[in-house]
Amino acid sequence: MSTIKKILCPIALAGLMSACNSPEATNTTQNESVNRAKPDQHNIVMIIVDDLRPVLGAYGDKNAYSPNIDALAKQGLTFSKAYANVPVCGASRASMLTGLRPTKNRFIDYKAKAEEDAPGAKSLPQVLKESGYYTMGIGKIFHNGQDLAEESWSEKLQSSGLPHATRLNPDSEQYLKANKKNPKKPKGPWYEIADVANEAYPDGKVKQKALIALEKLANKKQPFFLSVGFIRPHLPFYAPKKYYDLHPETKFEPFFHREQPKNAPKSLKGSGEIHSYHFKEYEFNSDTFHTASLRGYYASVSYIDALVGDVVKQIDQLGLRDNTTIIFTSDHGFHLGEHNFWTKHTMLDTALRVPLIIAGPSTKENMNTDALVELLDIFPTVTEITQTTPPVNIAGESFTSVLNAPSVNHKRQIYSRFKAGDSIVTEDFIFTSYQAENSQIEEMLFDLKKDPHETVNVVNQAEYQAKAAELREKLAACMEQQQCQTH
Repeated sequence: MSTIKKILCPIALAGLMSACNSPEATNTTQNESVNRAKPDQHNIVMIIVDDLRPVLGAYGDKNAYSPNIDALAKQGLTFSKAYANVPVCGASRASMLTGLRPTKNRFIDYKAKAEEDAPGAKSLPQVLKESGYYTMGIGKIFHNGQDLAEESWSEKLQSSGLPHATRLNPDSEQYLKANKKNPKKPKGPWYEIADVANEAYPDGKVKQKALIALEKLANKKQPFFLSVGFIRPHLPFYAPKKYYDLHPETKFEPFFHREQPKNAPKSLKGSGEIHSYHFKEYEFNSDTFHTASLRGYYASVSYIDALVGDVVKQIDQLGLRDNTTIIFTSDHGFHLGEHNFWTKHTMLDTALRVPLIIAGPSTKENMNTDALVELLDIFPTVTEITQTTPPVNIAGESFTSVLNAPSVNHKRQIYSRFKAGDSIVTEDFIFTSYQAENSQIEEMLFDLKKDPHETVNVVNQAEYQAKAAELREKLAACMEQQQCQTH
């Protein structure tokens, strides 16, 4: 494989955010649409998995079965401290794909749309498209498929053609729960085991379309950006039987700390999303419910692992690997029974931390990095790899320097928010400030080095007062004045 020097310009190698010093770069404005790409320019394949926390073999999870994603990690760089900017899909994706930070009025919930919350903002695929790239999206990229669709894609975004909760096991029909949003379409059980092929479920059909897209893109005389979005392990945990067979319930135990974190504020609440599904004969949050849920989540992850493996294999078979960077990530983390919480929607590390694996000619192979990054940093990183110019107003910062030197630092702190909660995350701490219903401020501080499972809120302990004051000040400056100090 070629080295990073063959891909990034000298300015990029120096770690600066300016574009390459070429006539095209210096004379082209942000709003011009000029095809300045070259046929041999770098390709990007970005795989986004919904609701995936780092339960992968590459991250040391002993219960995981993820051989294909683990193999990708060995071919590239694994980020241990990558964070979502919002712990909910729509807002997170809008932030990630525009490089803009969420605010109290922008990128709030799962319904967030970039074209409505940030008028005039350009998406990552749009910038590449305007720079001569052929851009395609398969599956769930933005939460709403129409979000910036005309601007972003060279051809119409392709979905699976099936609802994400498509039921394939006839037994599921006896477990239906009224759907408040759509009474005519009741939701089924929260997990399903069906003896079907990978391609029967929506994600399998997305994979099939991705393979066809790659073959098409390989024959084009221009570089491409392909984003592939898989739904699982998002609820409901529906996956082919062979992946459930990999994960018997006996291998799982409920999380050891099922209570609220000690000294947690009242504003810390879990998500109610899981309650929209039928629990069969299980009692919610019983031990058996926990083990069944863990089994369903891990089976869903193994299912997606197989599909990711098929996509990567196609890239290799088409001879694209030497000039293609693969980015694998998720939109946010996921609670699996910690503190009796399920899914996302909290400002805890578990709901914010995501897997991020990057493999390509511009990355070191089979290495890990503790560099602190946030999802909105992906935008400028990709534009630097592809020698394209990002919008001047994005908040993300390129981490290309980390790709070739995993031991270097990227940021000292990153920021996330969700509705009434704002968080700042450092190497060792996560500090959160909530605007409570009575307008009072409630706070949390967790020492992630001593208490990685976030069991004790230490914000009021004497030995942490200096740290709390420091993080409180930085967080306030970021969220109230948009002066987000990252270094």
